[in-house]
Amino acid sequence: MTRSIAWHDGMTGGDHGAGVTTDNVAAPRFGAGAPLGEVLPEQVSDLSEQFDGCLFQLRAARREIEEYATYCTRNDLPVDEPVLAQLIAATHQVGMRLTRQQRALLAASTPNAADLLSASESILRFGLATLAYVRHSLDWTAKSYGQSAQVQFFGTQAESWPTIHYDRNGTHTSVLRVERQLVELLDLPPDRWGVGVTSSGMAAYTWIEAFLLRDRLRAGDTVLLAPYIYYETAQQLHALPDIRAERASGYAVEEIIADVVRLRPKAIFVDPLANNVRQRILDLPELFRRLREVLTERCTVVVDGTMTGASLQPELFAADDRLELVYYESCTKYLQLGMDFALAGLVAYPIELAERMDMLRRNTGLVLARHNAELFPRYQIPLHRRRMRRIWANAEQLARLLHADPRVTAAGVVYHPALPHHPDSRLATDLPYGSGIVTFVYHDRVRNEWDNLDAVVDRILVRARTRGTQVTKGVSFGYSVPRVWAQSVSTTEEEYKYVPVPDDEPRFLRLSVGDRVHQLDGLAEAIAEAIAE
Repeated sequence: MTRSIAWHDGMTGGDHGAGVTTDNVAAPRFGAGAPLGEVLPEQVSDLSEQFDGCLFQLRAARREIEEYATYCTRNDLPVDEPVLAQLIAATHQVGMRLTRQQRALLAASTPNAADLLSASESILRFGLATLAYVRHSLDWTAKSYGQSAQVQFFGTQAESWPTIHYDRNGTHTSVLRVERQLVELLDLPPDRWGVGVTSSGMAAYTWIEAFLLRDRLRAGDTVLLAPYIYYETAQQLHALPDIRAERASGYAVEEIIADVVRLRPKAIFVDPLANNVRQRILDLPELFRRLREVLTERCTVVVDGTMTGASLQPELFAADDRLELVYYESCTKYLQLGMDFALAGLVAYPIELAERMDMLRRNTGLVLARHNAELFPRYQIPLHRRRMRRIWANAEQLARLLHADPRVTAAGVVYHPALPHHPDSRLATDLPYGSGIVTFVYHDRVRNEWDNLDAVVDRILVRARTRGTQVTKGVSFGYSVPRVWAQSVSTTEEEYKYVPVPDDEPRFLRLSVGDRVHQLDGLAEAIAEAIAE
């Protein structure tokens, strides 16, 4: 029986910037094919909110520099006044550029505002990069607590013992700010859950692996992998000596449960939405319910939510004597609002593990660097939810356009969870949002060779240029502008064995659809022409 999937659609807010509304009002749900006149005002408002936050932080950075200069002067410490003046001037200059662009965006008519979205995002990226440069030009990895005739700190030294000023400890204010923001985004109670940020999504996995190997797994233990988990994670798990990594028989809950009963794993790795050509969905609430019925000893379940952008309901994180849940996600995709500043990852874990997890992250050097933490966008939680729903609606609309095009269906198969022929389409109807990805694979497997798929991508770009349609070529996803790539999850025969399921295609077209509803028709036509050629 199909059960409703508990995915997160809460509307919470926190003070992550300035001039940013804290209203917890649910945004309208735009369905596939919503008119531009309905969607664009929300996009403009969300982007303007980001401009307000950046301008607030630039003003705050100026005050920090001025307070730092005052502190140094009062304590007879040397400062380079021309350097400080240059940093303050940088905040003024970028602030003026942001203000001009924000006014132009807000004043533009509907079609013109749509054309200004991408340019405005680029200017916002410049503003945020300048903010990080200004804030961290004078900072130190291990700043001093006291000094004589020399400056090796930035600020007013208001923070002192017992805080140890060493960036690898994860105690820098920029890092702590991102972690507070992500706790709110996941809607997890901070008295029951800890969240730590890492230098990448794979660093997040490595942190969890360090924990499992030291505290949960012993030689000869079994780890069960869902039919799909991210291929680099699978490579790491299969390479562990003395640990048996087994792949589940299928995506159905009862298939996984049968494997659990047979193998008695100490840990289970699952992805709610598979990052492969078929984009299968796992019914996590039902899986967790059944696990609690059949497990005879406590099991650690590791969930990678990268494809769904912090959308799991917090109720799913509940731990008991049967299940312990650890969650991780790459923060380089949806959680940076498509800004793609720097690699980042997160791990959420029960609060009773906080001391142990802090030690493991510190000792393995996996923490997010303070400069990259400063680059991480500040946003209110409803803004992220609205953006994710728009991306989901756009992906569904593009999938339907391509699926309805006989040129495309004659050549191959379009996959998206919302399409009626998808095996998990009923589960997809319960998602507030999910996949922003559309995938395509040719009927003729020879045409799925990477060289051919790469040539298709290049043809898409050629046809998009003739229409003035925005699209880029490259890996990854979560961007505002559509991105297309010839995806290959394995590059050698040795790696091929880590492709998740026997009937899966290791190479396919992956379309990260983005947040540009006004260009979907042109994008669909460019893709259809390129596929059919």
